[in-house]
This record gives sequence, C-alpha cells and structure tokens, in this order.
Amino acid sequence: MGLFGSNKKSAELLAEHKFDYINLADFHSHSFWAGFAYVTIYFGILISLCAYAADIYTAASLLIFNKWSSKLQPAVEFSISKWIFAGCIILSFALLAVEWAISVKILKGHGVAEIYLNSNAQRWSCIFGGRGRKEDTGWKRFLVFARLTKSKSGVDYVALFTFFSFKGWIRTIFAEGPRQAINALTLYSVMKADIIPHNVKKGEELGAMLKFFQNFAALGKQDRAQALVLGSMLFTLVIWAFAILQLLIAGAMYVIYLCHVIGSESGLYGYCKVRVDEKLGEIVASNHRKDWSKGTRKHKFYIG
Repeated sequence: MGLFGSNKKSAELLAEHKFDYINLADFHSHSFWAGFAYVTIYFGILISLCAYAADIYTAASLLIFNKWSSKLQPAVEFSISKWIFAGCIILSFALLAVEWAISVKILKGHGVAEIYLNSNAQRWSCIFGGRGRKEDTGWKRFLVFARLTKSKSGVDYVALFTFFSFKGWIRTIFAEGPRQAINALTLYSVMKADIIPHNVKKGEELGAMLKFFQNFAALGKQDRAQALVLGSMLFTLVIWAFAILQLLIAGAMYVIYLCHVIGSESGLYGYCKVRVDEKLGEIVASNHRKDWSKGTRKHKFYIG
C-alpha cells in the first residue's frame, strides 16, 4: 500500500469513533503544562501566519524591485529569481487550499482519529470546538487529543512524529525548496559583500556571521525596504531549515525502524488511525467504568 497506505474512509464511520459519542465532561485538567501546551497552538498558528505574510511581502517586493543593491551579486539573476519565487508562492497557496478542502471534509465527519491525524482540522477543533453541544469547546477537544497522545507507547510516538513530519512534504520540497535555495544564495551574497568600507589587517577579518549582520545593518540604512525583504528571507529560511531537518529525521526513522515494525499492508496512516481508534475506545471505556462506579457508590449511600 506504500508509505502512507490507504487513507480512504470506511463506508460508515462508527458512532463510537466520533466526538458525538464522547462525554466531554470526563475530560478536565488544571495542569499548568496542559494550559501551556494549549497556548502553543495559538503561537504555532501565529508563526505560520507570519511566515505566509513574509513570503507574500517578499514575492511582491521582488516583483516591484528592478534589481538588488549594486553591492550585492546573487548567484541567480534577479530577473529569474523573482519569478521562481512568485511561482513557488502561488504553488504553496494552491497546496494550502487543497489541504484545507480536505480538512473541512474531515471536520464535517466528526471522526476523532481523522481530525487528530489532520493538522489543520486538529488546530481548528482545538480553537473553535464543535457545534451542537455546549460542552464541545476547543479546550475540551484539546484535552481529548492530549489524552490520546499521552496514552501512546514508544512505537506510537515515533509513528505519529513520522506521520506528521511527512505531512506537507510536497509543499516543503517543491513549493518551498526552490525559493529557500534562492533565499540562502541571496543571504550568502550579503555575507560575502564588501558593504562596509574599512581597512582590514590580515588576521583581523570579521567572522562570517558577524559580517553578515553588519552588512545587513548597513543595507538597512541605505534601503529599508530591501532590508525588510532580506529579513523576511532569513525568517522563512530558518523555519524551512527546521522543517527539512524534521523531514530528514522522520525519513530515517521510517526506513531504519518503522517500516520493519508496522509492515506495509496498512501503511503509516492506517497504523496510526487504528492505534488512535484503539486508544480512544480504551479511554472512553475507562471513563464509563469510572462513571458507573461513582454512580453505584452514590446509589448504595442513598439506600443505606
């Protein structure tokens, strides 16, 4: 079935695998770390929005600019790099639209595992919750997801990390890769440029990073708009570097370990979904037993 396996939904989603079946009142937490983890969802969304805004600003600015500063000599000609950059941005937003179309369909299904395994749907649920029930809030859904994550074994943690790391690999490599290569080459030219006039004695040359930031500051004084473009390039390049590193680690984990553990019949998605459904069933059954036990004790006390 391949790396991800089949992610087609079964003919009918079981009722016990939906949020409608879960008593969300059973999920509560006053832990500081739970609240902190919930806040990081908003922080992650803010970082994503800033990255998209930086990309849009950079693409628009490059299309407006006629050339870089005369002291910069990028490896890729400006007339070529700006159109590559703009094309990658368009592709990135097209992929984002497709991803959200899939996420909306998943959200309408109310399946816990399906929402949990879709990053966009999961974040949406954690913020806005569901519809229909007053207690179906974003915080309650976050606690359900947190409980599912906490209940995982070592193999499941590795599988989930690998699965989420592979999500969006097309955008990371094909939509972001070419423009981040341009960003890196452009920023390298900033580091190599002799923008600050000075007489440097042998052995007193500036370090690469120090020279980069001094050149960047000098460019900011000469042309603030151009400096903002370079700053946005650096910001998105750093984010992409972490994404590609995560993708490489996930690839190594899959090849070295996971493919021998989970097999190839169901694939990574199928394995993760089955494990999430199993853990969800265990959690719901455990909550029902606790509720029944509490109800029994209250009944005995009342009779006595």
